[in-house]
Amino acid sequence: MGMAASQARLLTLTSRLHDIEYKAQNIQSQKVALATQKDEVYEDYLAALDAKKIQVAYLNADGKRSFVDANFSTLCGYSDTRCRQYALSDSKTGKLIVDEETAKMYEEYGTDKYCFAWAMLGYTQFNWSSEQEDAQFIGKDNQDGNPFVTMTYVEELVFNDHQDDGELVDAYEAIENAESSGDKGEALRTFRDILYEKYESEIFEYMNLDKQESEEIVLADPENNKITSDTWNDAMEDKFYYYVKLFEKIKEAGGCQVIENQYVSGEKGNDWFNNMVKTGRVIISEWNPDAKEWQDTSVATSTNVNYLQEVSDDTDLKKAEAEYEHELDVINTKDTKFDQDLSKLETERTAIKTEIDSISQVRDDNIERTFGIFS
Repeated sequence: MGMAASQARLLTLTSRLHDIEYKAQNIQSQKVALATQKDEVYEDYLAALDAKKIQVAYLNADGKRSFVDANFSTLCGYSDTRCRQYALSDSKTGKLIVDEETAKMYEEYGTDKYCFAWAMLGYTQFNWSSEQEDAQFIGKDNQDGNPFVTMTYVEELVFNDHQDDGELVDAYEAIENAESSGDKGEALRTFRDILYEKYESEIFEYMNLDKQESEEIVLADPENNKITSDTWNDAMEDKFYYYVKLFEKIKEAGGCQVIENQYVSGEKGNDWFNNMVKTGRVIISEWNPDAKEWQDTSVATSTNVNYLQEVSDDTDLKKAEAEYEHELDVINTKDTKFDQDLSKLETERTAIKTEIDSISQVRDDNIERTFGIFS
């Protein structure tokens, strides 16, 4: 009975020892997984350290530059304090990326740069005039498939007020004398460019009176007519030609496509813009005032004149630091608990191993005494 009891106890202890060793192995595996998780958290933190964001330059009241995070709104929305005018085009379709309002105005007034610019400023009553009864707006074709010759009613009023301007009259006569429809269209564009270059403020005054729903449109004389809303000044002129240039860029791009509202501004807008640039999904274009043309640019190119810059993303870095410290605390807490569990198992394992050795010795002694007489 003593030998049987010892053997049963020995088997029980051996089973328990195997169970402890299995638990220890399982905990060791979890510790290895924790080490891997710690490496991943650290890599995420390192990535945050390397994270960059694009910023665009604005002018302060003192004439010095300051930078704001670039998104569609801060880069492409109108601002009289941004150092340069920018546009974004889709690298796949080539079309210009615009907001809903711009797309709407382009769809309605996309045949003429000046009317598009007025529409973007809130002036949409043009009262078209034409030398041809069946004429349509510039850029479209009449029933015969030929461009028509026309200008807006307001432009015609201003032209009539300046019949003594030889350059303007000559430009208008060039329209009448042009033989082909293509030449007439080109002459009309030249005439209107001269008209706006010289008398844009007067056109604006007529447009402004029309906007105020005046019963009669007359020449805006400061003594007889009171302009009750906007005033044509440098800021208004800059804004007007900002949209003229935007129209030309849309035409050059072959049309436009609308950006989703959620990506126009804010944190989502910042992430959208940076991701689109990093993955090459958009092309940044910049208006060059010296060359008077749109030119493709990049952060690296623009850095030379300090209009765009790439800097560390401090906001994401602070978030990453907080997340890293939190995750590290969680991992270290788990690791400490695993060490404590392993220590307990090792203590239990040592005790069981000692007891097994003791029982094995008793068993061996028992065998020696019992069966030694037969040797």
